Amino acid sequence: MTLLEIQRHLGIILDSVQSGIVVIDPRTHVVVYANRAAVEMIGVPKGEVVGSPCHNFICPAEKGGCPITDLGQTIDYSERILIGRGGTPMPIIKTVVPVWLGGREYLVESFTDITAYKQVEEERNLQRAYFQQLFMNSPQGIVLLDNADRVVEANKAFEELFQYTVDEIRGRPINEIIVPDNLVDEATALSHAVISGGVIQRESVRRRKDGSLVAVSAIGYPIVLDGKQVGIYAIYSDISERKRAEEKLRAAHRQLLDIIDFLPDATFVIDQEKKVIAWNRAIEEMTGVLKEDIIGQGDYAYAVPFYGERRPVLVDLIGLEDDLRKIEEKYEYVERKANTLIAEVFVPKLNQGRGAFLWATASPLYDSDGKLAGAIESIRDITERKQMEQQLKYLSLHDALTGLYNRTYFEQEMRRLAAGRHAPVGIIICDLDALKFINDTLGHDAGDALLVAAANVIKSCFRTGDMVARIGGDEFAVLLPNSDQEAVQAACLRIEEAVAEYNSRDPEIPLSISIGFAVGGEGLNDLSELFKEADNNMYRVKLHRSESTRSAAVKILLKALEEKDFITGGHAERLQALVVALGKAAGVPKNRLKDLRLLAQFHDIGKVGIPDGILFKPGPLTAEETAEIRRHAEIGYRIAQSMPDLVLIADWILKHHEWWNGEGYPLGLKGEEIPLECRILAIADAYDAMTSDRPYRKAMSREGALAELRRMAGTQFDPQLVEKFAELLRNGTVFDDQTVGRNCPNTSCRAEEPL
Repeated sequence: MTLLEIQRHLGIILDSVQSGIVVIDPRTHVVVYANRAAVEMIGVPKGEVVGSPCHNFICPAEKGGCPITDLGQTIDYSERILIGRGGTPMPIIKTVVPVWLGGREYLVESFTDITAYKQVEEERNLQRAYFQQLFMNSPQGIVLLDNADRVVEANKAFEELFQYTVDEIRGRPINEIIVPDNLVDEATALSHAVISGGVIQRESVRRRKDGSLVAVSAIGYPIVLDGKQVGIYAIYSDISERKRAEEKLRAAHRQLLDIIDFLPDATFVIDQEKKVIAWNRAIEEMTGVLKEDIIGQGDYAYAVPFYGERRPVLVDLIGLEDDLRKIEEKYEYVERKANTLIAEVFVPKLNQGRGAFLWATASPLYDSDGKLAGAIESIRDITERKQMEQQLKYLSLHDALTGLYNRTYFEQEMRRLAAGRHAPVGIIICDLDALKFINDTLGHDAGDALLVAAANVIKSCFRTGDMVARIGGDEFAVLLPNSDQEAVQAACLRIEEAVAEYNSRDPEIPLSISIGFAVGGEGLNDLSELFKEADNNMYRVKLHRSESTRSAAVKILLKALEEKDFITGGHAERLQALVVALGKAAGVPKNRLKDLRLLAQFHDIGKVGIPDGILFKPGPLTAEETAEIRRHAEIGYRIAQSMPDLVLIADWILKHHEWWNGEGYPLGLKGEEIPLECRILAIADAYDAMTSDRPYRKAMSREGALAELRRMAGTQFDPQLVEKFAELLRNGTVFDDQTVGRNCPNTSCRAEEPL
């Protein structure tokens, strides 16, 4: 191969090289050769490159400072600048070596464009600077460890957190520096986890240089380069403030739970997931469910003690406050105040299945960010209040004594029937005869019992839903809608038959009821006129029955006397015979002897108003009891005044315990101020009492009784009448059929004996 061919082949080889290559004459610094890559990198035609000084293109700033020709180096390898087309600088890596060609020294320079490399390097340097800034200025303490857990580097926050400088701890195992003795095993396990390629995050406690402990959050990451773990990156955050805040929050939460626990109302709290987080003592007592059995329970478990099933309750309706209609469907009463719901409801399972009425309030609970965190419900048992309300409502429409509807409800029903299509309408008025007399003679308890009996008799004649009312002290009324004359008359007949049937059973006090009715047809807009008509009809019946009513009153009075044992054992008959005999002897007119008999029969009628405990007391009476029993004269007077058949003897009943010497009662009359009839009765009654057997003594003889009468003559008794009575006894014509030693079961007869 010729030299020319060799040169040509060498040129082809050099042009195929990707690096720029130029040959420079060191004596003139002129480029004598440039390969294709060099020409392309310089960006000017090859003819302009070859023959030009090298510093026009390569290392322009180093003209006169060539490392080979000027500085004496034998080789150069460094970064330089290549000036391309338009004067654009290009970073290159340049190698310069001297060579001998044809007996002369030349410089061969090869260079490579490192623009991309420089860009990558700049980015890496920038990233490194960023990382360094982040590392050093991070608010969290950061430490870099090798795979042996030794400190390689630490940032400022780490130094401040643990009070060490990085120079003090570099190369030392991290667990020996900041881990308390009791946590070494935990920390070692965490380190092994990260060295094994894991990522850990843990809240724990670490030790400072001064020995104090600090709460930290620790995060550990493995550092991996080219697929190989080369160390650990650990981040420590001081969470002391957060821990203190959490402890304060826990303390506040405990305090809140304590407050809830001691609230008097049954209270529970649920979280956002509707799980129970508080259940106080009051609700434990109300439901029988213990706190430990329900805390954490969800799925409406808190409804089971109340309803026997899992279902929404008031607290679950928080959020539906704007749609009260949906809530009202579930509750008897509901009200909204701001965000709080207030409701009343009956729950069937409380009180061992008897159920209870509850008053409940439910309110939302919000967190510090204002987000809904749960809800609280407080419950109060208002069963007693509801029962009282129901009772008051019942009493407002019913008569407390008889249980019938009262006048208020009766009048409401009259207005309702008048406004509707219920014609014909019948009204029945019933009046209980002699009620005032019963109250005055036998007491209000007897009167009340008679009213109840009358109410039951009248009510028994009608259906459960019919309107039967007590509209006054002794008046009852019945409203019969859609009832004609015949139906109403039949109803009145049923009442009369029921009264008769009741009296046939020989009750303690027989019933006597006056009945009137009226029926109104179509076009009746006001039932008050119909009521007046029925009332007037009743009073007409009552007037026609007045005689039988008085007779019934006397029968009632006699029955009461029998109940009190005042006219048993022949006492009344004997006493009547004695007073009539003595009355005739004393010159009492014949027309007044009948009244004298009545006095003998009814003089003690006032004792029906004296308690049995005093009347039949076996032992001596106290001063108060004596004063009480002496009231029977005044009570008897008032009773007699109210009865037409007894009004003529009312004054005698009042004065029948007056004494001849003025020491009797109630008025303290003496001598002839006392009516003759009363003086006669006093002697006859005392004599009969003394000659009758008593529970506490045997009967006295006639002679003994007469001697006692004479002893008290001029003191208790009229002395002239005593002598007339003695004369009657001597004659014996009146008393042949009377036997000394008769039994008198009435212990109160002793009140008529001489003192």
